[in-house]
Amino acid sequence: MEEMESAKKEALRILIVDDIDMNVEILNNIISQEGYGTMCATSVRQALELMKEATPALILSDLSMPEIDGLEFCRMLKDDPETRDIPFVFISVLNTSEEKKQAFQAGAVDFIPKPFDPVEVIMRVSNHLSSYRLRQQMAEHNRMMHRLIETKQEQVEQEQRNVLTAISKIIQRCNPAEGNHLGNVGYNCGMLAQGLQLLSAYEDEINDEFVETIATAAGIHDIGSFVLSGNKFPSDAWSRERGSEYLIKCADTAKDVLEDICAGQKPGRFLSMAITIATVHYAHFDGTGYPALKGKDIPLEVRIASLANDFDHLTAGKTKMGKRSVEECIEMINEGAGTWYDPDLVKVFNKIWRQLRRD
Repeated sequence: MEEMESAKKEALRILIVDDIDMNVEILNNIISQEGYGTMCATSVRQALELMKEATPALILSDLSMPEIDGLEFCRMLKDDPETRDIPFVFISVLNTSEEKKQAFQAGAVDFIPKPFDPVEVIMRVSNHLSSYRLRQQMAEHNRMMHRLIETKQEQVEQEQRNVLTAISKIIQRCNPAEGNHLGNVGYNCGMLAQGLQLLSAYEDEINDEFVETIATAAGIHDIGSFVLSGNKFPSDAWSRERGSEYLIKCADTAKDVLEDICAGQKPGRFLSMAITIATVHYAHFDGTGYPALKGKDIPLEVRIASLANDFDHLTAGKTKMGKRSVEECIEMINEGAGTWYDPDLVKVFNKIWRQLRRD
């Protein structure tokens, strides 16, 4: 037990900084005899070099030193995230209230007066090291809890992702005439998102996680229509052309069904985006759709999913206009820029449409 305690003390290095060799030697003897490891420097520059090799658990520094004094040294360390939590104690004769005020304002936690009283030195060092170890343990505990929460959230998200994928497959099996519509929409949403990612205006909105999420979430964009129609899509699958009352029912139904998947859990990123797309993808860029959102107020994932959905319906002939050539479908998408679709998205679509899947 004593050996373990001795090892713990040795592991806690104490940095002593004073331009007077005698003061350094006195403190080093007092602290070393107690079993603590020490690092000794006669200038701040030397101390900083030592700290590159090992991080001390406590710093005892003189206040008045040539070149860089103790106050500046303390401020330097407190401004650095890597060293700001190291307890800093001044070893000096602080005669005035103003000097003490400056010391504490700089970030010091205590001061040890000169001449040194060995008992007082050890008591103050032990107290601050105990506080430091407790803070380190709490920080490690918090990091561990954060990792556990992240792991749990990742598990929840993966479970919800699996459920969404399974629902998409069920819908497709119930509607073989639809072909691979849902799979096409999900894949094409990912491709369009990647295209937007190359534009500087969207580099903060779209990352690899966004691309991965929308590729799954968009796969059940029509779940509201699917449920309302008795697990079969209506013959005119381009349901955005239907009356607003029907669209409201589709959005409400989609929201209820998808929220039931949560089973009391907080929706992860896949389910959250799926709910947004399924309930809002009937909106038009000019504000004439449902809900009455307009322009960039429509979530980005919804703007992407709406175009991907319509492109697949158009090329598959699943609208009242019947089968059209790919060129005609592309022309119709371009005609909808600024009315049904985000113009920025249409520009990306024109560059990558050959890479998109279609029946």
